[in-house]
Amino acid sequence: MESAATRLLATVTSGVLGLAIGSFLNVVVYRLPRHMSVSRPPSHCPSCDTELGALDNIPVVSWLVLRGRCRHCGVPISPRYPIIELATGVLFAGLALALPSVEPIAPLAAVLATTVAITAIDLDGQDVPPVLGWIALACSATLLAVSAASLGWHRLDWAGIGAGAAIVAWTLMLVVRRSSNASIVFPDLASCVAWGWAAGWIAQGGGVAVGIGLALLGLVGRLVHTAGRRGVTAAAGTLSIVTIVVGAIASR
Repeated sequence: MESAATRLLATVTSGVLGLAIGSFLNVVVYRLPRHMSVSRPPSHCPSCDTELGALDNIPVVSWLVLRGRCRHCGVPISPRYPIIELATGVLFAGLALALPSVEPIAPLAAVLATTVAITAIDLDGQDVPPVLGWIALACSATLLAVSAASLGWHRLDWAGIGAGAAIVAWTLMLVVRRSSNASIVFPDLASCVAWGWAAGWIAQGGGVAVGIGLALLGLVGRLVHTAGRRGVTAAAGTLSIVTIVVGAIASR
């Protein structure tokens, strides 16, 4: 049986790792939609182009110490950076604390991290690179190994139903988009399947709720003539994050 010390260690480790991954997600959110490398050049101020040192890259802490400004040129740094770092850290720690066992932490955390990036890019008004959807799908697929290793196969039924509901929702929105002049861009199919699968696996019936929610979000976007994908994808990603987290808490 898992000890309290093991659970505490997993929670703290996951939280710290989440902060670090959140810092990397900031790079992904800014560079990937602009077709820039996420590894080169090293982190730098976009205003004065000065390369940032290690002390300028401590998640959340550096932004607070610098009072939200570049150390070199004094230009304000968007609060989005610490928000993404803190959100990712809290989500990772929350999963580790809520889940009944440590095995699903890594795949579910990976899905959440990718979803955070997709949501942030959408709120930035940029097109979400399809590769992020495929990464989310690959991460969610590893829940197959978790089921095979320790938790049995009963959750896979709900995972499949959740993924199916998400596919139906995506298809409906694709039809709506083609039959209207409104520029509604529904989330990438791979992202939808990943969200439905992960939500169904952990939240069971919640996976179906995600599929229904995705369809409703798309329909609402059509009714109010939402321009582009901005807001619709972010809302869908947020719905998926909430469902996965709530599902983790409920499964405790």
